[in-house]
Amino acid sequence: MPTIGRIGPLSVMIFRNDHDPPHFHVFGADFSAKFAIADTMLLSSNGRLRRWDIRAIEQWGQQHKDALYLNWELARSGQPSQRIED
Repeated sequence: MPTIGRIGPLSVMIFRNDHDPPHFHVFGADFSAKFAIADTMLLSSNGRLRRWDIRAIEQWGQQHKDALYLNWELARSGQPSQRIED
C-alpha cells in the first residue's frame, strides 16, 4: 500500500483489491480515515480527526478526483499506483 499523495503531513493511500465504493485512505499522526472518491464524503474514521483536516482532505480530493479514480482502477487491476503531486 504505497503512499500515492500527501496533504501536508497526511499520507493518502489506495489499497489493492479494496471493496466498493471507490475510496481513498488518509493517515495522520492521530487518525485514519476513509473518504469516497466521488464526493469526498467521509465514510469512516478512527482517532482524532479535526474539522480542518476534513476540509483539507475534501479540497484535495476534489482537486485530484481524476487521479484518484485512475489509482483506484490501477490498484483493482494489480498495477503499480501513480504518485499524485501538487
